[in-house]
Formats: sequence, C-alpha cells, structure tokens
Amino acid sequence: MMVGGLAVTNVTVAERLNPIPFAGIRKVFEKANQLEASGQKVIHFEIGRPDFDTPAHIKAAAKLALDQGLVHYTPNSGLPALRQALAGRLNADKGLTYSPDTEIIMTAGGQEALYLSFLSILNEGDEVILPDPCFGPFPLAVRLAGGVPVKIGLQPQQNYCYDFAAVKKALSPKTKAIVVNSPHNPTGGVWSEDQLKTVAALATERGIWLICDDAYDNLVYEGCRVSPAGFAGLRERTILCGSLSKTYAMTGWRIGYIAAAEPVINAAIRLQQNIMLSLCSFAQYGAMAGLAGPQDCVRTMAGEFARRRNLVLAMIHDIPGLQLDGFPGGAFYAFPRITLPNITSAQVADYLLDHAGVAVVDGLAFGEKGNGHFRLSYAVAYEDCREGLERIAEAMKTLAQKCS
Repeated sequence: MMVGGLAVTNVTVAERLNPIPFAGIRKVFEKANQLEASGQKVIHFEIGRPDFDTPAHIKAAAKLALDQGLVHYTPNSGLPALRQALAGRLNADKGLTYSPDTEIIMTAGGQEALYLSFLSILNEGDEVILPDPCFGPFPLAVRLAGGVPVKIGLQPQQNYCYDFAAVKKALSPKTKAIVVNSPHNPTGGVWSEDQLKTVAALATERGIWLICDDAYDNLVYEGCRVSPAGFAGLRERTILCGSLSKTYAMTGWRIGYIAAAEPVINAAIRLQQNIMLSLCSFAQYGAMAGLAGPQDCVRTMAGEFARRRNLVLAMIHDIPGLQLDGFPGGAFYAFPRITLPNITSAQVADYLLDHAGVAVVDGLAFGEKGNGHFRLSYAVAYEDCREGLERIAEAMKTLAQKCS
C-alpha cells in the first residue's frame, strides 16, 4: 500500500471494529443506484427515507438563519429555544414534562441519540435486552459502549412485541436496560398499552432502564400512542431517543434528541462536547420552526403513508411465496416471510433487484430472527408502491415455479 509516495505495511484498525460490518441496507442502496445509473428504473423499497420534501416553513427558517449570519457554534445541548420547542412538543403530543435546560439534549439524528444513551449508562459487561429483528445499529452501539446485546425474538401475532417469558428468562444481575421500539423497525409493529405496561413493570421491578427508540412515534396508524415515560414511576427510568427525520421529512438535516433525567443528560452533554461539539446552527433554527409551528404537514404525510400501507396490505397477501405473519400498525415498513422452499431471503432479495428492478433488504440484516424475511419500505410514491408490488408479484411467481 502506498501513502504519500511511501510504502506502508501492516496497516491495521482498531480491533473493536472487527465484528462491525458495513450496513446491509447501504449495500442494497448502492447496488440499486448503480442499476439506475445504467438506465434501469428501480423501485426503492430498501431505504427508510420519506419521499416528501422538508416542509417549506422549516426550510425558510433555516434560510433566514443563514441570511442573518446565525452560522456559529451553539451550546453543546442545542439552542435553548429549540430545546424549549421540543419540550413543548413532547408535552403537547405525549403529555410529558421535561425541563429544556436540564433534561433535553439535541443530537445529530436519532442514531446519535441512541449511541450517546448507551455510552452514558453502560459499564463494561452490562447487558441490554434488544428485539430480534431490530434496527441494525442497536447491537453495534451496545458493543461499542462496552455492553453485551441480548436479543429476544418477537411475536408477530402479538404486535411484534417481545416474548416476555423469554425476556424474564434472559434477565440477569448484569441487565442494565431494555430497548422499546414501537412503532418497530423493521416490522412496523405497534405495541398495545398493556404490552408497554408489562415491560414497564419489568423495568421497575428489576431497577433497569427503558430506552425508547421513538423515531416513528408520529407514524402510528392503528394502536397505542402512549409513552412508557408517562406511567407512574417510569419517567426517571426512561430514556427517550427521538428524531425529526421521519416526522418532518428531515433525514438529511440530522436533528434528533434525548429526553431523560438530568444525570443522563449531563453524561450525554459531556460526550457531545468531545464528539460533535455542537450541531449545525441553521439546521437547528429550521428544526425549531418544525416543532413550534403548525403540525398540518405531519398529519398530511402520516395520512399518505397510511394510504400506502393499505395498498401494501391489500396487494401483498396475493403475492405467491410471501406471507405477512403480523400486522404493521405504524412506521412505513412491512416484513413479509418468504415461504418458498430451498431459497434464502438473501437470494430472494438479490433476485428481486436483479430481475425485477425492486430493491428490498434481506431480513438477516436486522438479526437472526429476520432470516427468511425481507423488509419493504413504502416510503415511496403511491404509484411506485403499486408498480413495485406488481413487479414483486411477477418475480415471485417465477421463483415459485423454479423452487417447486
């Protein structure tokens, strides 16, 4: 290897990165983009990115901040007015009260919120209960924080909720936290209030944390919208990790947050000081306009996602070789199981992209329990959803004949 004209040998990276693969979703996305560059139309069911533009009033606020020269460092925890706007939104939407000065930190998207949360509470060897399947960075973030991910299978017929008997069996003196993700990525499952109360009771009984991934909290079509932080005695034991990405179609703006007890926020601020320092200034002004402004845009986008979900549910049941075991009540995902013999979910995903021009994600990218499934994101235009499902139906019909 040559670096600056000099031969360099034995180049190594940190051993802690050895078990961390490149993201499976990005691999599919990049391959799909290559096919598009060659002139082929690809239906992008692989990426969890709303196809809507960021609402105009949010962009206008960011532009105004730029014009006014508001382009410098901000507080590590985010602009005070932005934290105030978020506190107001959490109160209006969830009935929760958090101090904007001591119990909220703004982060570079929901993903950084999760990383900072795990780094703030985990000691070496602490265990974290995670859903399987789950969002890929969950177990990686736990490991990088020195923790041990303990994956528990979900029950499709029970809103893709934990098997609580398995959770109780897995609890140990080293268990530090349980992750709650409802609406759930990759299945779209939405837990019931009783299910949330069950996991809350476990957290209270064992004295452990609940870490709530609330990235899709405004995309609930059917099911419970309650936050465990609102249950008696749970507020001080719950860490909310949220994002503006899906709610306001702001994926590229990278604005998220943590809302939690003051000691957790203090720890997260110390990490933020040494990782990000502070977030993009003018993006924060745009986020402020989103949180404090009219929420019609949120309801409009959620309504359109619900329309697409209904289309997916109506069409997917007639596709040979696929079965939807559970009900997606939120987010913008479906997670069908492949029923064809003698073929893997990775092979099906590759076939759909190569022969049908439809990009989906092999369920194995979300954990062992995702094997034999694929994730389909309906965060694309309604007509593209229809066309993509029609292409999948034709391709699966062909595969069914080959596998028989």
